[in-house]
Amino acid sequence: YFMPEQKIYIHAFISACISIFIPLFVWGNIIAFLPWLANKFNLLDSSLGFFFMFYAMMQIIVSQISGRLIIPKIGSKKTQALGMLIFSTHTILLGLAYNNLTFILSSLPAGIALGLMFPTCTAITGVAEEKTKKILQPLFTAFISIGFLFGALSSGIFQYFEFHPPYVITSLSLLALIGIGLIFYFGLPTDYENFEKAERFRFPEKKIMLFGLYGFIFMATVGIIGDWSALWFSRDLQTSALLASLAVTAWGTGESIGRLMGGKLITLTSQRFAGAYLGITGCVVFFVCILIYNPYVILFGILFFAFCSANFYPIVIRYALSQTSESINTTASNLVTMCMAGFLIGPAIVGYSASTLGLTFNVQILCVIWLCNSLALLWTTRKIV
Repeated sequence: YFMPEQKIYIHAFISACISIFIPLFVWGNIIAFLPWLANKFNLLDSSLGFFFMFYAMMQIIVSQISGRLIIPKIGSKKTQALGMLIFSTHTILLGLAYNNLTFILSSLPAGIALGLMFPTCTAITGVAEEKTKKILQPLFTAFISIGFLFGALSSGIFQYFEFHPPYVITSLSLLALIGIGLIFYFGLPTDYENFEKAERFRFPEKKIMLFGLYGFIFMATVGIIGDWSALWFSRDLQTSALLASLAVTAWGTGESIGRLMGGKLITLTSQRFAGAYLGITGCVVFFVCILIYNPYVILFGILFFAFCSANFYPIVIRYALSQTSESINTTASNLVTMCMAGFLIGPAIVGYSASTLGLTFNVQILCVIWLCNSLALLWTTRKIV
């Protein structure tokens, strides 16, 4: 049961979930279509690296601007809607791409759009948690995973019926336009906006930078699986396109289940268990599955690892927002910037190292890095409830 004012923040939280679900639904389709796009354009690994790099670079730049200037100036609702409108151009440009350059450039509006929406939605969720006293960050990030999962599943259906991928990708822009209407219906009313404008840019507090570092490493590592798994299966493991798309589906399924259960897991155990101990278990099991080198065993490993690591990111966000002394939109902006820097560097590095070391080696190293990152989070939060 929610009081009338709390319902307003719950509706705003719904708008945040919609704002992140639709772009990730489209992204899930694109990642599943990636082997087809790679064959069409004869893409080099470095070209894919540039695609992910430019996407993350624009998101990093715009997230700083949106958190400090745009959200306080025009409000969260209009910022979300503007981001969704810009994102619709990404799908159109990608669907119309005809060579390596146009493929890479199509990533720019996607980065701008997520740079507007991601910190806005993170800040809205933080405010909604404060006002309703509910654990919402894991549920919010669940919609990232659910969107990615449903996108991958729908892509499988499109591929089964042999729809032409450029037509599918271009038509997905309609979802973004529908999302704008839903944002204006559920979004936070202007009277309830309390996002403060930062006086000037400055480096985040040391404790926030530390949590941002953990988020950075998280994005740099799990982004390898999320973005490269389809190519990993089709290239290194020599699987069919259908089985390769199942790798994306397995990742999205595990993350979705884990994050939907996140609030309950935190309540029954602790943030440290749900965020770190469970993740350590998952990465050990996944590493063993890779050593077995059977595609079906690895599919299980991806599913299990995704479930176990699902709540690391939202718990890092919760820890950071509870420890900050700055405005919530500025902190959210700084966190998104640092975390997305990992997404910028991780998959981009793989774009270069895969040609010499192979994708399998990169995924094995991921497990080692993830283990160290989880242990570091446990050490940092040893005195935090």
